[in-house]
Amino acid sequence: MDEVMMKDLVLSFLPGLSVETLTSLLSFLQEIGVESKEDLALVQEKDLEKYLRPIQCRKLLNGFQGFAVVQLEMIPVPSTSFDPTFLKAPPTVPPSIVSPPSLQIGRPWHAEFQVNWDRMPAAIRKAIAEKARPIPGERKDMVKAVVDQILDHDPNPTRAMCHNIARSIIRTHPECFADMSKNGDIIGDGCYSLLQQIKTRVEYKNRSNTLVRRRKERRPQSEVPDESRDKKKKRGPVDQYGCVRWSPEFPLGETEASLDEMKSHLLTLYSVEGMSGAETAEPFMEKTYVIQRRFLNSVPAPSIAMVKEEWPFLFSLRGIFSHFSVLTDVSILMKFREALETKGSTLLKFCRKTNCHHGVKDVLDSFEPDVSNKAACILLLLLAYFKEPKDAIVLEADPCATAIDVEQSMVLPSSPRLIVQGDAMKATTWMLSLEGQVVMGPLTDITTGLAAIFASYYNFNLKYAEEASCTLEFIQRCFLGINPETGAKSKKQRGNINQSVCTLVRKIIDFEWLSV
Repeated sequence: MDEVMMKDLVLSFLPGLSVETLTSLLSFLQEIGVESKEDLALVQEKDLEKYLRPIQCRKLLNGFQGFAVVQLEMIPVPSTSFDPTFLKAPPTVPPSIVSPPSLQIGRPWHAEFQVNWDRMPAAIRKAIAEKARPIPGERKDMVKAVVDQILDHDPNPTRAMCHNIARSIIRTHPECFADMSKNGDIIGDGCYSLLQQIKTRVEYKNRSNTLVRRRKERRPQSEVPDESRDKKKKRGPVDQYGCVRWSPEFPLGETEASLDEMKSHLLTLYSVEGMSGAETAEPFMEKTYVIQRRFLNSVPAPSIAMVKEEWPFLFSLRGIFSHFSVLTDVSILMKFREALETKGSTLLKFCRKTNCHHGVKDVLDSFEPDVSNKAACILLLLLAYFKEPKDAIVLEADPCATAIDVEQSMVLPSSPRLIVQGDAMKATTWMLSLEGQVVMGPLTDITTGLAAIFASYYNFNLKYAEEASCTLEFIQRCFLGINPETGAKSKKQRGNINQSVCTLVRKIIDFEWLSV
């Protein structure tokens, strides 16, 4: 079966599937021997569990079954009576059998949907012809026109339907509408902000039409089966969000016993040399990564005190950054430094030239390029822009305070905090606290401290501090390029990009493209 045909077929049933998952799934289907349309009916749910969530598996399997039935029904059955014309020419195959999936029966409307660009405002048609980015006002007019066309097919399309349409628009005209910076960096799949605008417009159009609203009643907790409540105790997608090696297999030639022996060596090294032995420990920490993850991923989750006792070098700079790099495939400190010079500078210009609220202006007024720390300024700007409290990430301590002094004089929250010594904008030393105790520092270089506090959220399977979730997600997506299409690392958010983050991303991209 043609790969393009299979790709279109899968996307017709699961329009919101990420590019990474889709690529892996198609490769797997080929590996297990799916060669024809009829083979699709033989795929089982257990075959897909590694790549899809249960409901996604069932949707795809139902689609495969229906597709196979349609194909069988379209195959002509030979007549029992003699037909003399049969000898004169070979039977012809109905066109529907050889047509691409886009013409098959049962194809959802949103998979066929094509924007009628002739109905667009003249400014949008001109931008498309010139492959230029329209100004925000023109883009809003385009979204209104697209939504009007969508509502001709469905009075209240789902987010997945809108995502499918937004992705189609971005694929056709990326230079005009994609979430893409001037240097070519793409945020997520490039269509987050367009999707948000389309879905927001749909909801606005339906604000007074109660007949088309889809509401899902929440079941009282007392009615939820015990089995469902028990699942909450298990590790959820939030722990694996953005990770590429969350729970790997043992390396070739290594066993649990051999890795435990290395762990004992690491503990002995720490007892003799303390954190000064981190450089010597680094290769052993990389080799024992598998059993570190198994310990960190255990249920119930180990306390930070237990982690520090079992794996002390995880709280060294080398340990925390090396673990994050293996877990996410991101060299966090290098990425942070690059992002602060490029995206950080753009953020500074954006805040200076746009009418931001007083909190942002206060941060800018206190920033002195020759004296202040640029990394701290960028962090405080983001917190101010999203109206999140500074102490949700940063706490200020006495410049002479030790780790013990901080623990005794301050009430440290359970979520990670970067404790800077002195004024946040000008401080040069920092400490990191987790679960109410200082676990790293004092150390120098605030940029390193920012990288360490962010890495701790991933390394130790922690949800973002709710009061700073927008700032942390912006750093994750725009500075580090970690852009999962599903899931979230925030307690309240249920998948996809945070709307406030999405809006800022779009404004900065427009500012970057349209500024002279």
